[in-house]
Amino acid sequence: MDIDKLKQWMEISQKYQNGNFWDMIFDQVSKDSTINRQENSPPTQHASTTNTFPLIDIYLTDTQIIVIIELPGFRKEDISLSLSGNILAVRGTSKLPILNPVVIRNERKYGAFERQIELPEPTTSKEIHARFESGLLIVTYMRKYTPDENIPIT
Repeated sequence: MDIDKLKQWMEISQKYQNGNFWDMIFDQVSKDSTINRQENSPPTQHASTTNTFPLIDIYLTDTQIIVIIELPGFRKEDISLSLSGNILAVRGTSKLPILNPVVIRNERKYGAFERQIELPEPTTSKEIHARFESGLLIVTYMRKYTPDENIPIT
């Protein structure tokens, strides 16, 4: 391809992409490398690349449900949990550790947040155990088993 055709193509592309042509190209490359990285990692169910904060994992064992909430840099005093039906709400606030800085790059989240997590099985707040260690809020509760009961058909 000659240079004149390339320049013409670039001008047309920039006109239709509002000047963000290269940003979109490099953003796509970044997304593709993230996808490749995920494909090479061990398979997990419901792997997601959302920007929802905080990130969570939910696991089922034979006897427990375990919710792991990632809160790096937080203290347990900055976090609260509540339960309404089968919705677990985690709330908190993080503060910028530096006074009046000039921001060069900001990828971390500061300020108030709230995330509502739908639990896979119902429970009560009395049955939930929560502990905070190494930036992870680990919430567990026992699964309730009821034996199969025959239902008469009339």
